[in-house]
Amino acid sequence: MCTQLMSLEEQQKLADYRVCFEEESASMLNIDVIDLFDKEKLLSFLEEVQEELQAPDLMVTGSAFSKRYSYLIIASAFYSFLMFNKKLNMSAENLAILSSTSQEKWLPRLFFNDQTAYIPETKEDRKTCRDDLIKELFVDHLSPLWDNISELCKVPKPILWENTAIYLFWIFETLLKRDDLAPELRDTIQLDFDYFLYATEHSIFKDYKSHPITGFYCDMTSLGGQAVRIRKTCCLYYALSEEGKMCKGCPRRGSYQACNNLA
Repeated sequence: MCTQLMSLEEQQKLADYRVCFEEESASMLNIDVIDLFDKEKLLSFLEEVQEELQAPDLMVTGSAFSKRYSYLIIASAFYSFLMFNKKLNMSAENLAILSSTSQEKWLPRLFFNDQTAYIPETKEDRKTCRDDLIKELFVDHLSPLWDNISELCKVPKPILWENTAIYLFWIFETLLKRDDLAPELRDTIQLDFDYFLYATEHSIFKDYKSHPITGFYCDMTSLGGQAVRIRKTCCLYYALSEEGKMCKGCPRRGSYQACNNLA
């Protein structure tokens, strides 16, 4: 296994997922991710996010932050691994949240301090990298962070994990729908998706009561001509909208029955 810096072309592609490879001057909503594991610093940061979002309370803020943060790290980590065959360093010590450049809503960006990536050279190397990536993201990183946010913001953990799940499903399913993928690459992405969903519960997640993500995976439903996966939990997005607008897959939209009960 060797290491390599991300190429300029790869950096430009990851910029589509709000990844930044250049340091910026300090801003109120910039924070080193490792500081989010300090409850006092996390609470102070979330109070600033609450003000920025004009959220009614910390519960709504915690859920909204978890959605935005999940998008950043899930999209960047898995796109790099699946499309570039490169494993980024996703440890909390290596990441920083940068303030939003959007004038309309708070859309934070992700900065990498160490911008080298691991490149597997054999199939066995790749399997090891895949396991390391999943463990680094979910066990070492998101699990303790969601624990802290759940405690401080009183957000039920299933909401936080489903906020993560929707972006994991999205990145895999979006890539699998592409018509420009080589058949071999498409098969590899599908195998990785299946591996995460069905083969990690008794290995990487063996110490968990249940798999934190798989329980949210189910078939999509056709709504208004669109395929939508109905959530099992409400992410509270409606509380940020003056009109009370809900997500397309919100379980509050009428009498939808969840595809499976939460474990």
